[in-house]
Amino acid sequence: MEWGFNEVWAAIDIYVASIMAILAILVIFVVIFIQKKRPEAVLVWILAVLLAATFWILSAFIYPLILFLLFYIYLGRDHRRKKMFRNKMQVDRAVSVALGKSMAGLFVSDLTKPGLGPNESLARLLFNSNSSFLTSDNEVKYYNEGASIFDDMLIEIKAAKRFVHMECYMIRKDHLAKEFAHVLAQKAVEGVEVKLLMDAQGCHKLPRRFFKELRKAKGRTALFLPSLIRGSNFSINNRNHRKLLVVDGDTAFIGGTNIGVEYRGEGPLGYWRDGMVRIRGSGAISVEKRFVLDWNFATKDELKVDDYAPTKPGSGKISLQIVSGGPDKTSRQIEEQYVKMIMTAKEYVFIQTPYFVPSEAVAAALVAAAKSGVDVRVMMPSKPDHVFIYWASLYNAGDLLRSKVRIHQFNNDGFIHAKILVLDDQVASIGSANFDHRSLELNFETNAVIYDKDLAKEIKAAYLDDIEHRCTELTAENYQKRSLMVKFKEDISRLYGPVA
Repeated sequence: MEWGFNEVWAAIDIYVASIMAILAILVIFVVIFIQKKRPEAVLVWILAVLLAATFWILSAFIYPLILFLLFYIYLGRDHRRKKMFRNKMQVDRAVSVALGKSMAGLFVSDLTKPGLGPNESLARLLFNSNSSFLTSDNEVKYYNEGASIFDDMLIEIKAAKRFVHMECYMIRKDHLAKEFAHVLAQKAVEGVEVKLLMDAQGCHKLPRRFFKELRKAKGRTALFLPSLIRGSNFSINNRNHRKLLVVDGDTAFIGGTNIGVEYRGEGPLGYWRDGMVRIRGSGAISVEKRFVLDWNFATKDELKVDDYAPTKPGSGKISLQIVSGGPDKTSRQIEEQYVKMIMTAKEYVFIQTPYFVPSEAVAAALVAAAKSGVDVRVMMPSKPDHVFIYWASLYNAGDLLRSKVRIHQFNNDGFIHAKILVLDDQVASIGSANFDHRSLELNFETNAVIYDKDLAKEIKAAYLDDIEHRCTELTAENYQKRSLMVKFKEDISRLYGPVA
């Protein structure tokens, strides 16, 4: 029997489709039995396979299955990352132990001494699960606007005598970033050690020549988890989302602000609300430890944290801890921190976040706190910078409204990017970690947990001022009136959260 073109094509189509179906089944097997993903994530992947198979049957083409497999290869793998990060976790732990011994005088060994009160158990949790050393000689300045953040960062860099270490997720190609690049290069010319660590995905649009002046002056730059093929990063799921700056071992900045004019309110999203703190005191060495560990991982250098110790003791009285989380950890430390803080609250819990797709544990803690009579509020944007996350955030907000959690949306003339949790006029968390699965499980994040009544009251006052002048409350009644199209967008987008 002679086969015509249609018969040959049909045979090839069936053969390739069978192979793709087998590969899809293998993907599901890996997701369930090898990667051991959360049940909800498994269901999402199975749903993706079924949808791809349905499209294939209807269209008689294999492209949907191919697209699904490419999507999984690009976003769904984590066996490689476990192997990659296992050594990092061991090295990080060893460095923390050594630092605790070599600089024992900087850290508080008896957690009852700083007078943390009801937050002593929080401090103990963070130390036991994260090796988060407590320091109590710090001065802390809080920022919630980009202009003042960048002004003070540049002032500190210009005053550097020993070193400038900077770590950032995203650096834009604009005049503000160029100013930072020039100032860093000038310090390198003066003989100051300058090192800049950037996330490869966050800075993928930044040309290599952007920091040519800095490298020419013997300053160094490095990329975190770069790709061999520019624009195709198979580690896209595990990004270094941290924003840190350490100057001379005595001063550190930590928060959620990247380098770009949009973070100063000059971008398409308008006025910009963010969160950052400047730490002067022994707490800076914990931030420096984070930088050194990340730099060594990215460059294979062997920097020692001890070489960057503070030159003088801090003169402040504020206690704080630096908490880090990421895929190199055996547990979710940032999630543990958020849950513990929420459950510690007796009067109020105020949260600012651009993305609100909380884990089940965080959502349950918020609901339990609200039902216990705690004033629980979440401030989030009223317009998206990432569409799927925005609609997923609204879906999750609706769930909490039914439990008496209050939701406030930042008005359309601006955007909120801060990642802040403050409670009971006692303790605040400011850092890079959003309230979503990506920050709690996939990305490398760092927060500062600060135990100080005055700072907590300052953040609370700024929060309430935003509620009064820049926010609209989303009530249960208004939420019920949303259109069918909005409901459809929410239902589709909420599937985004569990894919990890």
